[in-house]
Amino acid sequence: MMGPAYGQGGTIAGQMLDQATRRPLGFVSVGVLRQPFGTVADAQGKFQLRLPTSYDADSVRFSLIGYASRTLRVADLRRAVAAGPLLLRAQAVPLTEARVQAKNLKRQVLGNSTPGITLRMDGFDNNMAGNQIGQLISIKKPAFLESVAIRPSHFDYDTVCFRLNIYKLCNDYPAENILPKSIFWVVTYEQAQGRVSLDLRPYHLYLTEDVVITLELVNSLGPGKLWFRQPVAGGGPHYRLEQTPGPGTASNVVPTGWVDSHDLKVPQPGGPWVKYPNVGVGIRAVVLQQPD
Repeated sequence: MMGPAYGQGGTIAGQMLDQATRRPLGFVSVGVLRQPFGTVADAQGKFQLRLPTSYDADSVRFSLIGYASRTLRVADLRRAVAAGPLLLRAQAVPLTEARVQAKNLKRQVLGNSTPGITLRMDGFDNNMAGNQIGQLISIKKPAFLESVAIRPSHFDYDTVCFRLNIYKLCNDYPAENILPKSIFWVVTYEQAQGRVSLDLRPYHLYLTEDVVITLELVNSLGPGKLWFRQPVAGGGPHYRLEQTPGPGTASNVVPTGWVDSHDLKVPQPGGPWVKYPNVGVGIRAVVLQQPD
């Protein structure tokens, strides 16, 4: 494994392993706290961050569904990756127990259905690993989550791998991820020409409160457009967490941009999320609820 570089703009390279089994942990989220850049480890748990020594007092957080998060100061991280792989400890995620008979349930569509013609589109400024875009799903009563669907407006890639995240809200921003394990969703160019749906019935997800459902880019995509349909007005709020090119890498990342502007955006105080209260994004959920 390549060791870290300590000079200006040095690259920190490491690998994430399960603490008990010592097996590689793929797709661990790697974020610099209070900074708008980070990355996602690859399928073998390997990651790279290009950080000058001026960031040594900052902290990097490693997180993966089903594992306890780990946070290290950048200076300590440089020493840790030189000594060997980094370890994450497995941590069970409790789920709400459901006692509802399926034959009594009623199917509901929540979120944004995104009509066939829309005048608004939203996407990332850079299609980088770790970016997330999500929609508030308002749960009026407890429900089973049956499926999630999206309808892209521009999709310039052969395939895109998303990680689906489902967050509880804290102070009106995404907080705890309630999934017991990572759910990956590979969407092809052909599928993206219409509405794309992901069947979630095998996961037995039971929602008791409002959540934000997000799509997270697992890989950096390079030049191209990845835009999502939006309602012309209303349907909000929706949320974005967007990585920006790290120090010394801006010239290597081609901005992809998006084609509309929002009336209002509200950054999370001290956090990574930006909320767009007045408009939603094209993510919908089909749920099964008890009838009135």
